[in-house]
Amino acid sequence: MARIREEDVEALRDKAHIIDVVSAYSPLKRSGGQTFKGLCPFHTEKTPSFTVDAAKGLWHCFGCGRGGNVYHFVQEVENLPFPEAVEWLARKSGFDLRYEETRPGEHKTQGVKARLLEANAAATDFFQRALLTSPEASQARGYLEGRGFGSEVARRWQLGWAPGRDALCKELLAHSFSTDEIIRADLGRKSERDGSLYDTFRGRIVFPTKSLQGDVVGFGARAMGDAQPKYLNSSETPVFAKSRLMYGLDRAKSGISRGVAIVVEGYTDVIALHEAGITEAVATNGVALGESHFELLKKFTDRIVLMFDADEAGRGATDRSFGIHHRIGLEVLVAPLPAGHDPADVVTEDGAEGIRKVMRGAEPLVQHKLEQTIEKVTLDTPEARSRAVREAAKVLVWQPDVIARHEYAFMAARMIGVDPDAVQRAVSEELGASWEPTGAIERDRDRRLPGHVKVELEALQILTTRTREVDAWLPKLSEKSFTSPVRRELFRSIAPGALSSMASAAEQLSPEALSLYTELTVGPEATDGDVQPSEVFARLHIFQLEREIKVRRTTLQEVNPINDPAKHDALFTELVGLEAERRDLLRTLRGDEA
Repeated sequence: MARIREEDVEALRDKAHIIDVVSAYSPLKRSGGQTFKGLCPFHTEKTPSFTVDAAKGLWHCFGCGRGGNVYHFVQEVENLPFPEAVEWLARKSGFDLRYEETRPGEHKTQGVKARLLEANAAATDFFQRALLTSPEASQARGYLEGRGFGSEVARRWQLGWAPGRDALCKELLAHSFSTDEIIRADLGRKSERDGSLYDTFRGRIVFPTKSLQGDVVGFGARAMGDAQPKYLNSSETPVFAKSRLMYGLDRAKSGISRGVAIVVEGYTDVIALHEAGITEAVATNGVALGESHFELLKKFTDRIVLMFDADEAGRGATDRSFGIHHRIGLEVLVAPLPAGHDPADVVTEDGAEGIRKVMRGAEPLVQHKLEQTIEKVTLDTPEARSRAVREAAKVLVWQPDVIARHEYAFMAARMIGVDPDAVQRAVSEELGASWEPTGAIERDRDRRLPGHVKVELEALQILTTRTREVDAWLPKLSEKSFTSPVRRELFRSIAPGALSSMASAAEQLSPEALSLYTELTVGPEATDGDVQPSEVFARLHIFQLEREIKVRRTTLQEVNPINDPAKHDALFTELVGLEAERRDLLRTLRGDEA
């Protein structure tokens, strides 16, 4: 991809109003000066911990730890890499970006994708005009209206009708799209009989699929009557990858990021739920729900509800999910639908409340799988119950959380009618045979921070927010003053005058250092004038001296004064000097406090 000019990246970052950008996803309220607060769009919370500092161009969530400048926000909320986040923001701001010279072939690749998106957009307009105005589309209009989707819904979702034969191909050719572009977008295909061009979708209702950025990248098409296949989808193209897209996610992502994703089977199910106000619904694009879909949804939420028909296909999708969700780290629930109903039917009969009732009946996927497993066994003999216990244990070992697994074991024991210890023993035996412990997860944060960590954080906060006051101290500090890699990285990024633009500095940091940086700099409390730099930096240096003294003492004990008197004397002299320096700093602090 061609590189965006650095001066334009900086200019756009300064021009874009971070409050306006964030407010489109989470309402903000002023909390003093140029600081605003709201609910975090990246995790569920009831008390606002998401803070935006308009003056500094930075944001930080004190709940989940995320933070950054306006580009980082767009990357997170729109799930975009940095260059595409810049381009997204430029489009929203009406800012013309300039690019550095591209390498051979880059312009061509960019041009192909852009042309395919343009062809898809032209096809979408053509299909919709046909649906709304063509006499041939009367049956399609009747079908959609029967599902509760009138012309306004059709316009909102850009639904269409594919007339047939080569009508679309002729339209695209008339608008200067080449035969190659039409075929590469899978909007048309060549006849093997005579090489003529014909439309991929013919006599079908068309459902455009959009990328997260809102561009139409492909289509799903439903046949009328008994025509087969019932659904036909775009083939893979340079802009359309079925396993990395979900129908409706461009609309649902904001709602999902505040709670849960609802996965349904069909396009009409997604539309019906959204139109009823259930805006977290998505579906796959003609492919089985797979690991890549879970990974995609994981970027927006930690909880997914599967709302599938109670048929063989729905059970198959649920079974596949059980084999995947634990690896992705998602909580998956199953919301059983009434027999013979799909989500759109439930909405038609009972409205949004009907769907909410189904949601209230959702159960964890592990529990659902346990029930299915135990139901297959006739529990009329001790041998049968023993077999049920063994089968239940094979399900339970997929649950990595020890506490949750313990509760599910009691649940299985009640279902089977055995002592809970029997299930626990079976699980332990199964774990011993197959379980591979992953080890404890280290966490750098601790509410009860050691004294030296608190001082290091105070020092970094001063260095990043009160740069005019610390020029005299900065040359006396070094990376040795800080005891963690993240804090050392943040210190390395600091130099006199380098932090004139906090939003710019944020782009140079690792995710961990960026989170720490925004935690220390966002909000009015970050520039607390009551904290005295001289005291903080004195304490910082005292902690460093104490670490060096400890090292010298350990080394001194290992040196024999008889065998190596010179080295012993040098180390002893250094130790005396370090201890004297420490005493002087402590006296100074006591004098300041007296």
